Amino acid sequence: MSSPGSELTRSAQARPRLGGVLPERRRFFFVVNKQSGNYLKWLVQHRLGEFLTTEGVAAEIHYLKDETTLQRTLNRAYSEGYRRFIVVGGDGTVSLVASHLRHEDCSLGIVPVGTSNMIAQLLKIPMLPGRALELILESDSTRAFDAISLGEHLFFLNASVGLSSFSIAGLRSSEKTYLKLLAYVLAVARGMRKARSRRYRVTVDETTTSIEAAELFVDNAGSLVMPRVRTSPARLDDGKAEICYVRKADPVEFGKAILDVLLVRRNRQSFKHVASGSNVRIECEEVVPVQADGDSVSTTPVDISIVPAATRFIVRQATDTSS
Repeated sequence: MSSPGSELTRSAQARPRLGGVLPERRRFFFVVNKQSGNYLKWLVQHRLGEFLTTEGVAAEIHYLKDETTLQRTLNRAYSEGYRRFIVVGGDGTVSLVASHLRHEDCSLGIVPVGTSNMIAQLLKIPMLPGRALELILESDSTRAFDAISLGEHLFFLNASVGLSSFSIAGLRSSEKTYLKLLAYVLAVARGMRKARSRRYRVTVDETTTSIEAAELFVDNAGSLVMPRVRTSPARLDDGKAEICYVRKADPVEFGKAILDVLLVRRNRQSFKHVASGSNVRIECEEVVPVQADGDSVSTTPVDISIVPAATRFIVRQATDTSS
């Protein structure tokens, strides 16, 4: 095996030193995305190396390259008895792995090394790799999260059309890698050129509404950037999403919408609530890009559904009340 500080091989495995069959909670399958926004090779590889040499642990590592190989590898790992899958990456990698395991009885752990790591933040998972791995090793508690489903793909935070989706459609992966959160700020600045109000036909649980909006938002998590920045009353375990919008496409209106969110205004001036529901269809006369969890994923018309308790995540022990 490689030393803790060196590059671990793609199929690196740690074998238990203790006799007998390991319990399920001591066997881990890692999916590592080295392209994640805050992946620091020297730090992550060192912490993974330490984990792999832990007494009484069996683990295997897969370095993410493409979806086809990932699906085949996850299927093989599940058939071999792995039930705890650990994602070393950001929100996009978490959603990708969850999508490929959506029909399996297993749990996901997160070592957050992405740009924003909102899913990990909502789960109160430590941001430092070493501490996140300690939680995974010590905890047998899980929490089920609802997911946004677009086709066979799961997302956990939000989906939207309008300014955000046009901005993200033009965002280059290299920008996210090197500029991190600033990349999204610059993308929105560029996207303002295409920002204008459009007429959307929105159907929520069979009730249809016509909305003129510059930004239309299907919110599953109720938070943006960080947990305390609340966008709506949405929760990740209530089986429904909140649909909100901003009507006008000008800096003043978007500024008011941002203040509505940051100041948690009860009487919101620009960030409007449409409805709550579990099935949403968005249509527009023109083809508009759709983003989900910070990635461009589709175009209108689009059908979005909420899958209750779609994925179980490894979290702190219920008795652990520390932050």
